[in-house]
Amino acid sequence: MFAVIYIPDFFLQAALRHEPELWTRPVALLNKELKKVVELTAVAKETGVCPGLTSTQALARCPTILIKTRSEAQEEAAMNILLECANAFSPKIEATAPGICTLDLQGLSVATVENALLHLWAKKVIAQFSKVLFRAQVGVAENPDLALHAAKIASPFYFVENSDEFISSLSIETIEPPPEILNILGRWGVGTLGAFVALGKDKLAERLGAESLELFERATAHTIRPLNLVRPKEIFEETMEFEHEIETLQPLLFILRRFIEQLSRRLELFYFVAQEIQLSLKLNSGEKLERSFRVPSPTRNIETLFRMLQTHLETVQTDSQIVALHLAAKPAKPEHFQFGLFETALRDPNQFYETLAQLTSLFGSDRVGTPVVENSFRPDAFRMEPVNFEAEKVLPISCRQKPGGEFSKHLTFHDFSANRQSAALCLRRFRPPLPVLLEMRGGRPALLNSEKFVGVIKNASGPFRSSGNWWEPEALWARDEWDIQTSTGELFRVFTQDGDWFLEGAFD
Repeated sequence: MFAVIYIPDFFLQAALRHEPELWTRPVALLNKELKKVVELTAVAKETGVCPGLTSTQALARCPTILIKTRSEAQEEAAMNILLECANAFSPKIEATAPGICTLDLQGLSVATVENALLHLWAKKVIAQFSKVLFRAQVGVAENPDLALHAAKIASPFYFVENSDEFISSLSIETIEPPPEILNILGRWGVGTLGAFVALGKDKLAERLGAESLELFERATAHTIRPLNLVRPKEIFEETMEFEHEIETLQPLLFILRRFIEQLSRRLELFYFVAQEIQLSLKLNSGEKLERSFRVPSPTRNIETLFRMLQTHLETVQTDSQIVALHLAAKPAKPEHFQFGLFETALRDPNQFYETLAQLTSLFGSDRVGTPVVENSFRPDAFRMEPVNFEAEKVLPISCRQKPGGEFSKHLTFHDFSANRQSAALCLRRFRPPLPVLLEMRGGRPALLNSEKFVGVIKNASGPFRSSGNWWEPEALWARDEWDIQTSTGELFRVFTQDGDWFLEGAFD
């Protein structure tokens, strides 16, 4: 038993998939090379426009008709979507032709299958294609060729129970004979496949030539050919080339929303989530703006993914109009975590990422992130790095390895109680440093006036001079540090920079 999924007007459906409202308007799709109409909406056909006309001829018959051109990128993406959806119903599928996919329903036969069950199955198939904005027709028969014939006349499902009766009733145009042979058969009064087969194979070959033998094989459709099995590419992307350039944000977000919805539904077929989103904007000038968004907690939630893109695009300014849009999702298997009893984690990493993106757009990328200490002698020198959502986990103390190769089972501390005189002092820094008034006598600090202490400085050690960034005049820094002891025995560190004195901290 075989099934065929047929997408009528496939090229037009691929072009209008993200603009379903255009199906109620007259629309003509042109071939890119010949610039002639290849497919039409039903409304366009009612106005007298037909395939084969040029765009000028189509506009002459219907001034309000919308002209679109075939897009190879959209058709390739649409074919991959067709295979993705078909793979959800059978692992054995064939990409028969553009807009046509054949499925091997192994284990089923016409004698054992129930018509009602097949109708229910086909209804699920058609509903799945409806979710990805395709109108599909399904045919089921005992061989692939019969199933294809059934799919093309289905509305939207057809099951061939008696193959001979079904073939006899089909129009001769079903097997797509050449125009000259079709003309001859019309003059003979042969309008159905039953009448064509009744002429006999030998008589047809004698009168119409060898080409009629291939037509005879198509008309009988009793052979079961092996399928050329394929696997759908796990490439989740959507693309659109705009007929009119986009200058404002709202229409772009409108299309992006539909892209995200479609990508989410396609990921769901394979039980995937998106771990990265790649956005590409093609400008009228030929320039491309590309940006990748790492999803902190991989998901296929539409609102979460859309907000990431919206937050970024609200800060983007382009030099020219946008003529094409491409969006791709990098798939991943969903992960489930079980945190420890005392382990903390972000309640919603994606919402936190969105908040960071909004702050970045307001304050700049150099002011939002994780502070990292720089390799410098300059006090408090640090830089901002983007937040890393995949930081390495710190191993428990019991699992850390000693330099010698053995594992330590206990954490040990140095005990300075036996020799407290040799223990280093700890500087408790004030952030920011406290401005103070300091009087120098003989080149050494003598009096201190601050909110921590007012009085005489008993001992002072210094100055400890440091400087840096001399190769960058605007970032040059230099300071003198003193470690002082007050008359009451307290220990402080003070420093002077650009002529001002500050209290940096107190020693414990």
